[in-house]
Amino acid sequence: MSNTHASASRWAWLTSDYTPWANKYVYWLKTPIGILLILAAVALAMGIFVTPQGYVLLLTILAVVGLGVVWPWIGLRGVSCELKFRTRRCCEGEKAEVVVEIGNRWPIPVWGLAIENGFFIDDSSNDSNEAAVALARIPGWSRCEFVWRFQPLQRGVYPQAPPRIVTEFPFGLWKAKRLVKVQQELTVWPKTFRLSNFPLPQGNHRSVTSPSDQRTGQEGERTGVRPFRQGDSLRTIHWSLTARHGRFIVSERQGSAQTRARIYVDLDRNSHQGFGPDSTFEWAIRIAASIATELAQQHNVVVLDFGTHEEQMTGSQASIQRTMDRLARLQPIPQPVSWRKMGRECDWSVSISTDFSACAMPTSRMIVLRSSGFSSASDAPAKQALVPEVKPWICVEDHDAAALQLLSQWTIKGREAWCGS
Repeated sequence: MSNTHASASRWAWLTSDYTPWANKYVYWLKTPIGILLILAAVALAMGIFVTPQGYVLLLTILAVVGLGVVWPWIGLRGVSCELKFRTRRCCEGEKAEVVVEIGNRWPIPVWGLAIENGFFIDDSSNDSNEAAVALARIPGWSRCEFVWRFQPLQRGVYPQAPPRIVTEFPFGLWKAKRLVKVQQELTVWPKTFRLSNFPLPQGNHRSVTSPSDQRTGQEGERTGVRPFRQGDSLRTIHWSLTARHGRFIVSERQGSAQTRARIYVDLDRNSHQGFGPDSTFEWAIRIAASIATELAQQHNVVVLDFGTHEEQMTGSQASIQRTMDRLARLQPIPQPVSWRKMGRECDWSVSISTDFSACAMPTSRMIVLRSSGFSSASDAPAKQALVPEVKPWICVEDHDAAALQLLSQWTIKGREAWCGS
């Protein structure tokens, strides 16, 4: 092993980059058109100093370069492209159909078309050259429709960048590009997991849709009777018991009581590790969405607190849809925030963060993602966990088993809450 390293270091000078400042000026020479231009310069020198046949070679090379540049440019001038998704929303991992309409105004066919940019995870920040779909041929004077199934792996709004239609036909020397008109975008929700029922404490917030046996009021079913008090409505009088006892008896009904839960989510960019759908940031949003959806479907009011803003979710389909749309657009923030202390408006709370979080959470129930299980070899040098001694309420160790760990530990905590421990 040591001999191998010694041999590699001995010849490292052959592959070292001694002029990195000049890379942006000479990298174009590595492209096919750069090589052809170098050959054209050599042919010109041959024609001047060696033999006139060099001019024939020069003209041939220039003709190839000209045809390789002009043909794609002219071909795309007569092409129009429109793109739309057949559905407006889906979840991570689900497939959505994409409809592409391409019109060719030229009488001759157009070959070698492709649609790229906006369909992959890194397209929003980088100029991606990876094609989402390729089309072999569009006939002349025609309008064609193509459908393909797109499977987004990460939440967001697609296309994440303006898509474009490109062609390099016939020689691949130069890529002609035109923007694609997007008629309808696709909103991809974070993936959620079906959690077990978790008992929350009795709430004190008024809600017509959530009557409780623990409170008396004017909603819900009858819970008992009592003597008439000044101010009681005549509609609450129990007339049969009033006639039997010779004095007014009124009926008591259930009062409205709804629990308000608060979920704190750490969006600080420095608190998270990894990239793409397996990063701690994406898993924190998936966990928050799963807990919020489960609690909201139990007729609780759920507040997602991100430090910079809040989102409220109730059990109605419109509220869930609105909140999930906003979660799909959620982005990291550049610095930590100061969390507001939980007050009377909250009956139960939980926080979702990593072991890199720099600020203390305002609740003892902490769901912590261990960053070491979400990092990759391409990440920056590993950071030291800031709060390794904190014992989390639920701990998620790595992205491969994150869903299983969340489900199992959530179920255990739910059983403990049911038993009162």
